[in-house]
Amino acid sequence: MLKSTKKSAWVISDGTKGMENQSLALVKLLNINFTLINFNTPYFLKKFPLSKKFYISSIKKYFLTNKSTPSYIITTGKRMAGVSMALKLILKDKVKTIHIQNPKLPYEYFDLLLIPEHDNITAKNVITTKGALSFFNTNDLKNFEDKKIKNIKKNKKSIILLMLGGNNKRYKPTNSDYYYLSMNIMEATKNIKGHLIILPSRRTPLKSIKILNSIFLKNSEDCQIVNSSEKNPYPNILTIADYIVVTSDSVNMISETATLTTPLFISHFSKENGKIYSFLNNLEELGVLKTFKGKLFLYNKNKLNTNEETLLKINKFFGL
Repeated sequence: MLKSTKKSAWVISDGTKGMENQSLALVKLLNINFTLINFNTPYFLKKFPLSKKFYISSIKKYFLTNKSTPSYIITTGKRMAGVSMALKLILKDKVKTIHIQNPKLPYEYFDLLLIPEHDNITAKNVITTKGALSFFNTNDLKNFEDKKIKNIKKNKKSIILLMLGGNNKRYKPTNSDYYYLSMNIMEATKNIKGHLIILPSRRTPLKSIKILNSIFLKNSEDCQIVNSSEKNPYPNILTIADYIVVTSDSVNMISETATLTTPLFISHFSKENGKIYSFLNNLEELGVLKTFKGKLFLYNKNKLNTNEETLLKINKFFGL
């Protein structure tokens, strides 16, 4: 393990929570002191990371004024790759850069890359992970408290949590997709006499949420939708869920909920293919999840241990 008294890290983020959480998950695994630095990457550097030399002066001014040099620089996502590369160019061997996700750039620009195994990437400085890193574990959830959420449990019904995605690079769900999903999940909820909680994401279109509201209005006693104006109850809400349903476009949330013992079901807006299909199919073969086909049930769920396995690989890579 890295010793917090000797090592430190900068976690550099543009504020995108999904990516920021993966960086925070890593620094937590390494058990080192860290500073979270929010940085709005210039558009040209974001789109063309190899242009890093043109930003040396501004990067130095922003990051290296009155800041001590860290042991590690941790970034996630292609948008942050240029920043990592620029800082490595400036600091050279004084710092180790760790980048999460495939930057789609020459790998020698980074000291270490953590890339999901379904991307099928191999290189001497690449560690593959099964899905995304999770910024919480079962012990963390035990420490979470949210009275508003816990009060739902008083009805003594099984809690079904639907984590709803939306538009993504691969497809845009139609209104019909949301309609059929809501009908199927409501029927499954009734069959087990449960209580349904819907947690939309920032990618869920407002019009689709209105469709869901109109359908669930008739079943208001057994269903509720968490509004965007409310405090986001994730991941606290996982502490009360008896069943979890996640749409297949939400790879990060699938990876995180796969680490729990709670039965996990994946609902498909559209038929997945390529690397996402391989990822989901592999997890189903391992007994980590089930495809949602209109029914919810208990099964002998295996947990994903991505965090623990990744830490062992990182320690080996750095000779720790």
